[in-house]
Amino acid sequence: MLTVGNIYEAIDTFAPFASQESWDNSGLLVGSMCQPAQRILTTLDISAEVISEAVQREVQLIVAHHPVIFSPLKALPVSSPVYQLAAHGIAAICVHTPLDIAPEGLNMYAHRQLKDALLLEGNPAVLEPTWKDGRGFGWVDTSRREWMPEELAEQLQAAFSCPAVRFSNGNQPVRKIAFSSGSSASLLELAAAQGCDALITGDIKHDRWYAAEFLGLSLFDCGHYGTEQIAAQILHDKLRAAYPDVEIFCMPGADPAAVLAGGVLQ
Repeated sequence: MLTVGNIYEAIDTFAPFASQESWDNSGLLVGSMCQPAQRILTTLDISAEVISEAVQREVQLIVAHHPVIFSPLKALPVSSPVYQLAAHGIAAICVHTPLDIAPEGLNMYAHRQLKDALLLEGNPAVLEPTWKDGRGFGWVDTSRREWMPEELAEQLQAAFSCPAVRFSNGNQPVRKIAFSSGSSASLLELAAAQGCDALITGDIKHDRWYAAEFLGLSLFDCGHYGTEQIAAQILHDKLRAAYPDVEIFCMPGADPAAVLAGGVLQ
């Protein structure tokens, strides 16, 4: 019988849990390594919608990118996703920063998505190395042509299937491009120091737009969800390759920004 522990070990081969950042909380967060894992669901976030789908499909294990427990829990109400998982006997493995920086993980997958669309040369360097072996967050690559910010935003919207892309129009051409999934506008200065013309990421805060203006960089906000929804498919494909006979469902989930707004804002 396939167990949660078997799935944990399979994930550890392509996104080692030991490589997580000190502030992260990746690993088995709900359940036991001994629980059966014959029906699995991969996702970006463990939302109420995802748990409902897992219950309906009689899933035994959810493998998610974002940790279902991040800050210390001070209470466990019935509405908590952790409570709901435990109540239904569903285990949860979350693989956050290990998947971000894995050689075949989230950021490198995004590079493959954007290589043709942005005419990238295809020799990416790590934007922020965090490990001695060179692994780290994001990448830097150069396009074979110059893009004006509006043109680049259109390409990103199509590549990531975003409802909208926010961008700063510096009216300067972009060739050397930095990318980091999720919420990585803190890497703006690092991208500038490496001679980049633009940084592509998500969840860009108010002050970062001004910082980009002073640094002379264009910023592109494709949303946290937009740049990371592919995590569910990566996890699905990796586990499917390791265990082809196991039932594995892929459910990226909905963009929480759209859900909270009651729809997609254009």
